[in-house]
This record gives sequence, structure tokens and C-alpha cells, in this order.
Amino acid sequence: MKIRNQKTHLTVIILVTIDQAIKIVISNNFFNKTFSILPPLLYFDPIFNRNYSWLNSMLQLGIGKWIHVSAVAIMGVLIYLFYQYLNKAFGTNEIINIMYAFIFSGAMCSLIDKIFWNGSLDYILLNGFFTFDLKDVYISIFIGLLILVSLLKNKILNQIDNNLVKNFTKYILQKL
Repeated sequence: MKIRNQKTHLTVIILVTIDQAIKIVISNNFFNKTFSILPPLLYFDPIFNRNYSWLNSMLQLGIGKWIHVSAVAIMGVLIYLFYQYLNKAFGTNEIINIMYAFIFSGAMCSLIDKIFWNGSLDYILLNGFFTFDLKDVYISIFIGLLILVSLLKNKILNQIDNNLVKNFTKYILQKL
């Protein structure tokens, strides 16, 4: 179990590093460049999203940086604790490890973006919709996998019952 978790955490480090390295290269060399990737659908068109979240941006809520930082930090801790809980309660599972790597990487990239970039350097334009980055792809992969394992009735998901929230809350309280 420990070796698999080490691989999973190494995967997180690699995913976060790739996301941030791409942003550094774009910021330093390609920020004012635009070109088509898959016309007429996808374009490279970097922008800084200073609204800190998709919801804040779409609804123009005006929620500040530190509220977003706090929310993402809390979510990151909860994601980590939930992953630890699943490993303890149900043992190591490859799909859970993969899902965790993507969602936790997305959360850590989001936290780094908010703290160090003062927003998000988004660079892939989905024509007519929005601009996103690799972190958003990580989160979308997690959502896709969650839907897939739900449809395929993954053995871990079959073991999870209605007491999940209660048991997870007990697990968190024991950690405190």
C-alpha cells in the first residue's frame, strides 16, 4: 500500500510541475502569441483570469483572492483526508489512486495559481465558450473517471454505503 501511495504522490508532483512549467514558459515567451490548435474549435490564446474561479468569473460575484485561497486550501485538505480514509477503509485501489492524483493535482495547481500567479494563466480557448489550462483538464479527467466508475459499478464504490459521510467525519475527528 505504501509504495502505491508513493507512486501516486509522485504522480501529483509531476502533474503539478508540468502545469506550472507550461505556465512559466508561456508567461515568459508566448503570452502575446495566438494560434490555432484545432480550428475552428481550439486555439492557443493566453489570458490571465484574475477572477480566481470559473463561478466568480461567470457570475461576476467579486469574491476576493483570500476567500478563494482559503476555500481551495480547505478542499485540498479534505481531498487528501478523504483519499487517506478510502485507503484505510477499503485498501489500495488503482482507479482511486488515479482519480486522487488528478483531483489533488488540480487543487494544488489552483492553489498555486491563486497565491503565486494572482489568478490563473489560462491558455487554451474553446472557441465561443471559455479559456482553460491544464489544471482544468486534470479536474475534468477526475470528473470523467468519477462518472465512468459510477457507471461501471467499481468494487470500491459498491462497498461505500450511506454511512460514508458519518464514517469520514469520524475519521477526520480522530485525526484532530
